[in-house]
Amino acid sequence: MKNSIKAILIIDGISTAENYAPIFRAYGIQCVHLFSDLTIATDFGEALNQQDYVACFIHQGNIRQTLSTLSKWQFSAVLHGLDSALKLVDILATAMNLTYINVSELSAARRHKFEMINTVSKSGLKVPEQMLSDDIHAISNWAEQHNQYPVIIKPVESAGVKGVFKCNSIEAVHQAFNEVMNSASYYGSPNTTVLIQSYLCGQEFILDNVSLNGQHYLTSIWAVKRDNGISPFLDYMETVDHGLPEYAVLRNYATKVLNALGVRNGPTHLEIIMTEKEPIIVELNCRLHGSLDLRLTTYTCGRNHVQDVISSLLSPNYFTISRSTHPNFYGQAMHVLLRSPLSNKTLRKDYWTKLEELPSFVSYKQNFFMNKTTCVTKDLKTALGTLSLFNQDRKQLMADLQIVRNNENEGVIYE
Repeated sequence: MKNSIKAILIIDGISTAENYAPIFRAYGIQCVHLFSDLTIATDFGEALNQQDYVACFIHQGNIRQTLSTLSKWQFSAVLHGLDSALKLVDILATAMNLTYINVSELSAARRHKFEMINTVSKSGLKVPEQMLSDDIHAISNWAEQHNQYPVIIKPVESAGVKGVFKCNSIEAVHQAFNEVMNSASYYGSPNTTVLIQSYLCGQEFILDNVSLNGQHYLTSIWAVKRDNGISPFLDYMETVDHGLPEYAVLRNYATKVLNALGVRNGPTHLEIIMTEKEPIIVELNCRLHGSLDLRLTTYTCGRNHVQDVISSLLSPNYFTISRSTHPNFYGQAMHVLLRSPLSNKTLRKDYWTKLEELPSFVSYKQNFFMNKTTCVTKDLKTALGTLSLFNQDRKQLMADLQIVRNNENEGVIYE
């Protein structure tokens, strides 16, 4: 049977989504790239390999004009990489009358964090308490009436934990409010409101799913450890055997969240806290798991997020049948944030090559280059980079993590 997929439109195809086009191209399927606006194109354009695409465009804000520009191709799906593209993806996929779409009426709820939690709550699921305002008095009154610290302050379109603060006092709430209101989002848009939420105590998990025709298929679950400071950025996360019965409550809750938010097709990245009583959503990102080495879950259980998306499109029958069996696990993977505890330091010349000597080493990604001096790591953007580890022996995996952290804390990573 001849493959009916002729072309795929990819919007803001950065981060893990940069893997889409080369794989589709290997199957003889054309990919066209579209940046969602000029700001995104300016900030992320250098990361795009234009040779992977038959054409590249920038959306200028006019939907009719963009549809006209794209009309020479017959697209089967619209995929994306960054959260900045989500609204445009929904608009274009609907306008093109595609079947590979999500519920358009819930598009805002899949991106706007306040609307997201409200929508999930209306479905009867447990969610954090929250309030949205541009008034510091309203925000501080909510915090005081809530009468339980810490609380979380963040923008409504946060990404990469930029602008996310854990506040232990009313003074911290005021400071975080000012920082959010006087800054832009991860993608450059000004923040005009502040979201305050109750803090969720418990183990955080990330569930990466791929949906097809309203059915949701789990690619991986990651147990997450975050920094205990004001900004709860990632420390590390590791895969778990998500087929075990103990994760059934997480899997079931995730399915209900995806249904509540109108997810029917494509990848999702869902953050959930398992509290003492029940799982509670932190937020949903309707995209691939960002900046992740695809080898990690492939080594662990034989599949990865990108592979599952492409398989669901190219061979939906195989995809659904293959996902109905209990997954096998062959080891554990870990994604580690590389941190600098000190500023104005120079990294050792052999810093990166030393990482390669770890028994569990798979790869690293560099945010920091040798001609710069360090700053204290406070979020993803100020991290030195990320480190990918895999081992069949979890003790060795944890030992390698401890080596990395000891070297950072003892200062031996610097000249």
